[in-house]
Amino acid sequence: MPTPQWRRTEGQANTSRGRIRVGDGTDETIRRPRGSRTRAAPKVLGIGLGAVVVIGAGGYLMGHFMTADTMPARTEIAGIAVGGQSVSQARETVRRALTPQLSRPVTFADGATTAALVPASAGLSADWEATMAQVDPGNSWNPRVIWNTLHGGARVPLVTAVDQDTLESAVSRQADRFTVTARNAGLSLSGTRIVTTRAVAGRSLDVAATAETIARGWPTASTAPLQAGVSRHAPQITDAQVSQVVTGTLRPTLSGPVTVRTDKGDVVLTTDQIAAATAVATTAGKVSAATDMAGLYRASAASRDRLGLSAGKDARIVISGDRPTIEPSTDGQGVSLENFTRAVAPALRKSGAERTGTVPITPVPAKFSTADARRAGVNQVIGEFTTNFPYAAYRNTNLTLAASTINNTYLAPGGTFSMDQVLGPRTSDKGYVDGWVISESQLRKESAGGISQSATTTFNAAFFAGMTDVEHHPHSLYFDRYPAGREATLYYGKLDLKFRNDTRYGVLVQAFTTRAPVGGSGSITVRMWSTPTWQRITSTDPVRSNWADGRTIISSDPQCHPQSASPGFDVRYSRLFWRDGKVAKKEDYFWRYDPTDRVICQ
Repeated sequence: MPTPQWRRTEGQANTSRGRIRVGDGTDETIRRPRGSRTRAAPKVLGIGLGAVVVIGAGGYLMGHFMTADTMPARTEIAGIAVGGQSVSQARETVRRALTPQLSRPVTFADGATTAALVPASAGLSADWEATMAQVDPGNSWNPRVIWNTLHGGARVPLVTAVDQDTLESAVSRQADRFTVTARNAGLSLSGTRIVTTRAVAGRSLDVAATAETIARGWPTASTAPLQAGVSRHAPQITDAQVSQVVTGTLRPTLSGPVTVRTDKGDVVLTTDQIAAATAVATTAGKVSAATDMAGLYRASAASRDRLGLSAGKDARIVISGDRPTIEPSTDGQGVSLENFTRAVAPALRKSGAERTGTVPITPVPAKFSTADARRAGVNQVIGEFTTNFPYAAYRNTNLTLAASTINNTYLAPGGTFSMDQVLGPRTSDKGYVDGWVISESQLRKESAGGISQSATTTFNAAFFAGMTDVEHHPHSLYFDRYPAGREATLYYGKLDLKFRNDTRYGVLVQAFTTRAPVGGSGSITVRMWSTPTWQRITSTDPVRSNWADGRTIISSDPQCHPQSASPGFDVRYSRLFWRDGKVAKKEDYFWRYDPTDRVICQ
């Protein structure tokens, strides 16, 4: 209770009237009539003041003796009556009464998500010293205590102590319970079916705000959880955005087939074709859907072909009479992509019988015209190489088949030649037969054996034509019929020969063989036809070093093939590009050959 105070309030100027508050809360009014004798006033005032002092002193003395080291009669701590009890008794009374409440887990929640903390482990406790200090019992001369006693006692709250760091740490350990990762609304196509998934709002626990709420609200008699502080995170793509794309774009687009009318007949674009060419895209937090008209155009090619339109033909540059000649191009008839798009795109937004469009039949120029072929500049040999081989039936067969397949391959400016791709799988169905190949430094028979000689010959022709070396793999063992280091092998799907035409002219590959007679030798020749970019291209003589001898292997393998030993070595050489009579560019090459083991078959 507040300590009693004396307070005087001055009256109006034309009166001699005042009000005095005394300790029992009553007001005593003192009047002095205007016509009274002024000499009597001091005496009367003195008598009144004296009476007040006597009364106040008596009440003060009474309050002092009433405390008597016990709680005033109506004292309550946290709603628990402790009047008439000593400090220690009152403290124990309150502690026993509040222990269940103070020990009960503190729960906090957001929606259906709830978490709980044990108060003692979360830095929450009752401050008994501060709580009991509020009631000030004891035989005290303190005016505030006496005033409290005379009024029957006070009602004071429980004082709590909070270790903020411990509390926030305990709350933080519960954060995962409240974490929800925001998820965008989903949209996709499964065939012609539109698939959507709803967006999910994200949520994370605000640890500091939640700890503050707990600190203010604990302990509470209510069993209802305290409200957790959370931050909400909205998804970038909402259900409304997805719904707009579905209703505004996808449903109309996939509502049925589209009929394209021409003078030669109709082309029907099926719903499946339309769906396959339609894609959903998510960019910068926005979702959209669009139909790839070029893709739909390609998908309808078979249907357009059934209209019976004359097909065009690209020009070809081929070897005829041992020289390149041009087979002229012819234009065809058809539906251009531009006209197709102009007719079909609006129809995709319509429904029912309105899903039609009309396109004209127009000339379709060849992609590679006769004029293009003339501008390609394929008119002279810029690189040529020939390798010889001893008679073997499999060599005659496999090398001739490979050369005929390579022959007339055209490489446009910027194009890359892949021998693996040009030849394809070398199988018996294509006419290849078994021959000797190198496997782990030994010779073994496999389909298309010996075909690597076509790769070596082609590599050297491209080398002297100035083609860019993209990929080549020399043999692991050295064969003296090839230039040391300047050769290449093949193995389908693993080892390829690739080179790129980085000139501004086209390149035509010519390849042919001279079959080996029994007991004699044959050859394979590859030429590169184009227009020269360099004055000439040469190779330095190979420099060999680091010689090494092989092993002697005795094998009982049924497929064993005896072979003689030969040393391994390192080889270095350079390709020189000449212009104006001097070397303008140089490329260095290196390879290491393994020694050839001597194999003795038992």
